[in-house]
Amino acid sequence: MKKRILIVEDDLSLKPLWEHILRRQFNDYHLDWSVSCEEAQKFVSSSIVHDSPYTLIVTDLFLSGAGTGLDLVRFLARAVKSSPIILVSVVEEDALRDKYGDLLCKMQVLTKPISVPLCDRALDKLFGVDIAPSN
Repeated sequence: MKKRILIVEDDLSLKPLWEHILRRQFNDYHLDWSVSCEEAQKFVSSSIVHDSPYTLIVTDLFLSGAGTGLDLVRFLARAVKSSPIILVSVVEEDALRDKYGDLLCKMQVLTKPISVPLCDRALDKLFGVDIAPSN
């Protein structure tokens, strides 16, 4: 079954990195890429209407336009409680968890700069799949 993944990131230079990471984790997936909170909310709303929820949602904290990754997380908490979420930020994880603990309690938080091993560990925690390091 094809996995549906939404990445919300306004830095398009990260797209090849995320595609590499996702290919390591999932055999068959469809990637939607959004650069803003508003656009991501439209993707999520459409996925609900079409009964095709996302397998994974990755969002940066700071995004272009109105709304942040935290605004998206709040929207997701009301809209789709079952989609695993990874929040990515330049802000240290401990600082985010101290400030937004309850909101972030069920998600993985990654601090930029992201790396393949860091993402592999986060995906392993969410999906229980151990990925062998590449040589």
